[in-house]
Amino acid sequence: MPQTLFIADLHLSDDTPALNRLFLQFLQAQQGGADALYILGDLFEVWLGDDILSNTAVETAAALKTFGRTAPVYFICGNRDFLLGQDYAERAGITLLPDIREIELYGTHYLISHGDEMCTDDVSYQRFRRIIRNPWLRKLLLALPQSRRRKIAAKIRAASKEKKQAMGHTPVSDVTEQGVQTALNHHPQTEALIHGHTHRPAVHEHGFNGRTVKRYVLPDWYGGSGGYLKVSPEGAEMVALGTNL
Repeated sequence: MPQTLFIADLHLSDDTPALNRLFLQFLQAQQGGADALYILGDLFEVWLGDDILSNTAVETAAALKTFGRTAPVYFICGNRDFLLGQDYAERAGITLLPDIREIELYGTHYLISHGDEMCTDDVSYQRFRRIIRNPWLRKLLLALPQSRRRKIAAKIRAASKEKKQAMGHTPVSDVTEQGVQTALNHHPQTEALIHGHTHRPAVHEHGFNGRTVKRYVLPDWYGGSGGYLKVSPEGAEMVALGTNL
């Protein structure tokens, strides 16, 4: 049966060898059996620029290139890997997509994104996001020496970790109804949303223009758990890791 796969929030790095192997196993298991693979951000724990490649980034690029011989791979940057650019995309054989993208699969309109833009109650993060995603600032960051970028990334990760410990899974760090409605108003044909970022895998329902729109939140892969979303002509289905590995 035709199927398209969606994943997000793996946070791969040289410090996660077991997780890296799990991702490679996933790609090998799905090779030749998918119409496409969509990676909706935070594939990597951190990205300092296409000119600073970890061993994990190199290995992942080779695996994605191999997978891409039988099905296209699409990538939406997350808040961790928003500096990933065209050089790495070409190396990995993937296609970069904008932050939010409307796609049609098997006759259904899906709206896909990393999801952080819909966490509208986190005002400080949204302010930071607007600044850090500015094209001129992105260009400035990538022009900095590698050593300087490493220091900046370390500070951002430390601040993010401190904030996460303080906030945990409080409502302010989750997607809001306002965020969802804003996205739907910009893309009124949407029949279902797919995103990651919040690490709260679930299926939600939202009312919009007199109909119900489902929102699929992708799981992370921490501890070897988690999974992916499979979209087919029959609809969307969450699949646990290990089911098809």
